[in-house]
Amino acid sequence: MITITTPRLSLQPTHKNCWSICSKTHNSLLGKVFFHNDWFNIILKPKSLHLGVASEAGYGLIKALNSQTVKAKTNLPHARLYLKNLGFEQVNDHFEVTPEKLNYPDLYQKLNHKLGIDTKTTNSPKYPTATQIVDAGVDCFQRPIKLHPKALKAWQAMQQAAQKKGIQLTPVSAYRSLNYQAELIQKKLDKDQQLADILKVNTPPGHSEHHTGCALDLTTNGEARVLEADFADTDAYAWLQDNAADYGFFESYPENNPHGIIAEPWHWCFDLKHI
Repeated sequence: MITITTPRLSLQPTHKNCWSICSKTHNSLLGKVFFHNDWFNIILKPKSLHLGVASEAGYGLIKALNSQTVKAKTNLPHARLYLKNLGFEQVNDHFEVTPEKLNYPDLYQKLNHKLGIDTKTTNSPKYPTATQIVDAGVDCFQRPIKLHPKALKAWQAMQQAAQKKGIQLTPVSAYRSLNYQAELIQKKLDKDQQLADILKVNTPPGHSEHHTGCALDLTTNGEARVLEADFADTDAYAWLQDNAADYGFFESYPENNPHGIIAEPWHWCFDLKHI
């Protein structure tokens, strides 16, 4: 048995016919994948569901083993959809695929193509989507938010430290999926806004730090409008400039940033090197 690597994952053999699915960056266990006598099974921890981990792990395993036929059986609708998206076809009471027919659903290219975005010309870096996220409370609108576990720990420490100095830091937005990012852009296109103008405010799907689960948009009580430039005039912003780096957070889009994004004093990201 061999260790299998994919862009975000490391599939490490643990015992016969079983691999542990781990994050490549910090080796955190995300789930297990099994393959025996052509039959395939995958189990993920809740923190790694709906993040494309299953597709990446399944595709990587099947390609690496190069078995003639891979089989799977399930009655769960979401699991059947997962298999069909990978190219499995139903045969009697189960599903089968060969390496030649295996497909990897490229959501990044699909969404950007639909929006008319040429990703080769964008100035903002491409970021890997999170391989794990956990509940992180609610935002200023009482909507549930999620963050990478390490980003959450750092955020909680920073928020508490600010509170001790009389500074209220409140999240407006945290983890966002590629689909959510695409919907933000599509809504503006539907209002006849020009794509070039939109991309000065919203990065393309796959190019947002929010996909990593490490970025937060912040506001503070009563001193500024939500997601507006006057956040830079608040005591909260001044405190962040002086203290955020101590907790691993940095302002991603200051004035005249190289990404072509308008200044966003409210947008702070936990250093991706720490995850």
